[in-house]
Amino acid sequence: MTLCIPFLMFQGQAQEAIDHYLDVFPDAELLEIVHHPAGTEIYDPTPRPSAEPVDPAYTEVPEDSDGGKGSDAVKETEPTQPESTEAEQTEAEQTEAESTDTTLITVKHAQDASDHEEVITVPVPLVATAQLRIGGQVLMIQDSLMKHQFSFTPSISVAVVVDSAAEFHQIVDSLAPGGEFLMEPDDYDFATNFAWIKDRFGMSWQVNQPLGQPEPTARAEAPVWG
Repeated sequence: MTLCIPFLMFQGQAQEAIDHYLDVFPDAELLEIVHHPAGTEIYDPTPRPSAEPVDPAYTEVPEDSDGGKGSDAVKETEPTQPESTEAEQTEAEQTEAESTDTTLITVKHAQDASDHEEVITVPVPLVATAQLRIGGQVLMIQDSLMKHQFSFTPSISVAVVVDSAAEFHQIVDSLAPGGEFLMEPDDYDFATNFAWIKDRFGMSWQVNQPLGQPEPTARAEAPVWG
C-alpha cells in the first residue's frame, strides 16, 4: 500500500501552480508530469436554467389601457448600449491577439431543456497527473475534469519547516503575491518565525522556523601555521 499525502486537485491551474512552486522552493523537483490531450473537456454538473429571465426594464402597456388609443400605446424599451469607441475596439482586438497561445477548453453543462456548452480559455495545458517533490515530500497534483463548487480549504495546510530566516522570508515573500495571510509573518511563542498563508491558487501553507534553531554560520577553521 502507498499513502500519498497531500493530493492537490486544481481546476485548470495545475501547470501554473507547478511552475510557481518550482520557483518558490529552492529544492523543488518535478519527478513526473503527464498532460491531457488537446481538446479535453471539462464537465459542469450544474444545469443551465432553461427559462429566460424577464427584463424589468421592458414594459409594454396593454392596448386598451390608454382609453382605447391602442395605436398610441406607450412602450418603454431597454436603453440602447453606447457604441464602443475605436480605442476600445483596438484594445479588444489586441487582447484577442495576445490570447492566441491559450488552450481552448470546452465546459459541458448537464443536460436540460437547452443543452449547453461553454468554451473557456486556460493559459496552459491540463495536467492529468504530476509528482512534485519539495523538502523530501512528494505532492501529487492534477487538474479536475469536473467543475466543482469548492476549492482548497485552510483547514488542511502543507507545513514547511525551514532552516533559516532567509529561507523563511524567501518562501513567504514568493507565496504572498495574489494570496492572503491567515497569520501574519512574525515571531510567536511557538516559533522564531511563522506565517500561515493562502497562495493565489487557494492552497494553504504554514511556514515555520522553529524556536531555538541556530542560524547557519560559517564553519570555523584552524589557522594554518607556516
